Amino acid sequence: MKKSDKIALVNDLTEKVSKANALYLANYKGLTYNELNTIRQALKVQGNDFRVVKNRLLKIALKNNNIENLDALLVDQTAVAIIFDEPTTAAKEFKKFDKEFKSFEIKGGYIDGQALSKEEVIALADIPSREELLAKMLGSMSAPARNFVSLLANIPRSLLNVLNAIKEKKENN
Repeated sequence: MKKSDKIALVNDLTEKVSKANALYLANYKGLTYNELNTIRQALKVQGNDFRVVKNRLLKIALKNNNIENLDALLVDQTAVAIIFDEPTTAAKEFKKFDKEFKSFEIKGGYIDGQALSKEEVIALADIPSREELLAKMLGSMSAPARNFVSLLANIPRSLLNVLNAIKEKKENN
């Protein structure tokens, strides 16, 4: 790789990392091209970026963004997922790939100024997504209104049942 290409790559990584909501790192040693492409496509569909990069170049991009607590994770072969979307959704994908591909190993991550261990990335994957949490909250908020409407609907229904019972009693007498 030419020096100019490396500089361009570092500049691109620096820009993307500065806009990212989270970063996830993985060891991809032993994965085939098709397996790497499967991971790349799954994350790209969500609007994220997945790259295989040299540790040295990634360190420079991270340092340009004042992220220096990931150096311990930047050993062996490293692939980085730059997450622009919901961090939990991408963490779920990483957890799935960790189970699906024997050669794929989560190293850790970075979110909100904090380095994450492999276990923390997996724990993040177990958190419901933003959409799931919003749906649960909406269901909880609409339950009292739904119960009130049901109560109001039962009043005329109960009155109608009483009137029908009186009518039937008079018809039978």
